[in-house]
Amino acid sequence: MTTSQNDEIWSDRLDNHAERSWNKMQDDFTNVGYREGITKGKEDALQEGFDDGFATVGVPLGRQIGILRGVVAGLLVASRTKDSPLSQLSTQRDLDTLRERLEMLSRRLNSIRLKDIAPRDLQAEAHAREHRDVEKEGTDDALAEAFEELSTTNQLDKSQEIGLISNELRGILESLKIKLPFQL
Repeated sequence: MTTSQNDEIWSDRLDNHAERSWNKMQDDFTNVGYREGITKGKEDALQEGFDDGFATVGVPLGRQIGILRGVVAGLLVASRTKDSPLSQLSTQRDLDTLRERLEMLSRRLNSIRLKDIAPRDLQAEAHAREHRDVEKEGTDDALAEAFEELSTTNQLDKSQEIGLISNELRGILESLKIKLPFQL
C-alpha cells in the first residue's frame, strides 16, 4: 500500500468519524432543545394555572374565611376586655354564653381548609389518575395521592358549614346591635 492510498483510507475514516460525531452532536442538541422547550412549556402552563387558580379560587375563599375569622377573633377579644361594650351585657351568664358561642365558631372556622371548600380541579384529577398508572409500575408519585385525597373530600359539607357560620355570626352581631362596614 502506498502512502497516498494509506492517506486516503485515513482520510475516509476521519471524514466518516467527523460526520458521525457531527450527526451525534446535532441529535444531542436537538434532544436537549426539545426537552428544554417541553420543560419551559410545562412551567409556563403551571404558572398560568397557578395565577388563575390563585385569583379566582384562593383569594376569594381565603378572604371569606379570613373575614369570618377576624370578626370572631375581634368579638372574642372584646368579650374579654373590661371596658368593652360587650362586657356590659346584662349578666355574666350572657357574656359567658357569648364567649362559648364565639369560641365554638372559632374552632369550626379553624377546621376548614382550602382543599375542603375549593371546587374540584377535574383536569388535575385526570392528570393524577394518569400518574397513578405509573405508580402501579413502581414509580412513587405523591402528587397522585394528594389529588386522590382532594377528590374524596366532601366539599359540600364544608361550604355549607361556612354558610352556617356566617348566618350564626350575623345573628350574634344583630343581637349585639353591631353593624359591620362590609358583608359577611
